[in-house]
Amino acid sequence: MSNFIFNGKNSLDYKIGIDKCPASNHAARVVEKISVPGRSGDLIRDTGAFSNVTQPYEIWFKAKTCGTTVAARNIASWLLSGNGYKRLEDSYDPDVFRIALFSGPFDVENWMLLYGRATIEFDCKPQRYFKSGEYPISIISGQVINNIWNDAFPLIEITGNGDGEIVIGTVTTSITGMDGGIILDSETQNAYYGTLNKNNNVIISGADFPYLPNGDTAIMWSGGITGVKITPRWWTI
Repeated sequence: MSNFIFNGKNSLDYKIGIDKCPASNHAARVVEKISVPGRSGDLIRDTGAFSNVTQPYEIWFKAKTCGTTVAARNIASWLLSGNGYKRLEDSYDPDVFRIALFSGPFDVENWMLLYGRATIEFDCKPQRYFKSGEYPISIISGQVINNIWNDAFPLIEITGNGDGEIVIGTVTTSITGMDGGIILDSETQNAYYGTLNKNNNVIISGADFPYLPNGDTAIMWSGGITGVKITPRWWTI
């Protein structure tokens, strides 16, 4: 049976079925249109960002033992629990997951207290993350990584001691005072090791942390660095 998993819980655990294959919605580019008096056509400024998308599911659920009202309350409690974005995946596109928010409403059509029907809508960040990009890749110095998707913002786990330097594509990161290693999170723009903040121990050539652009990216290092693992976080729209 088709299903979705939200915040680590499976819709099948709530006896939820999905009526039909949901729409495959894709994000739009965020652009600014500038109208110039006396000039035909707008000027366009591409911000480089994408908008959130809505992912709907038309669902039904059985409620023979507890009644539709109780079953709907249990489902609403699951979908609305906690704050902020959570992981969403479904059986229609099993290779990817999204980061989604459900804020309601959850309006249920009651069928004789035995079945319920509803349309639920998740507010999703634009990225579809590939599950294959969740696994760390052990790198040797000089290795080239090929990214066939959008620019990826990886988790970089570095082991070593003392000072070192790592070059990822065009970005050089100098690291000081390693005592076992350091982790660079390019998505959150943060450096740490264990529970220790290490942002003061890195100097990056440019404003942003290393990333993996579309195409080939060479990775090399020197100094006290002894090993590197990269969790690439591949994604597409």
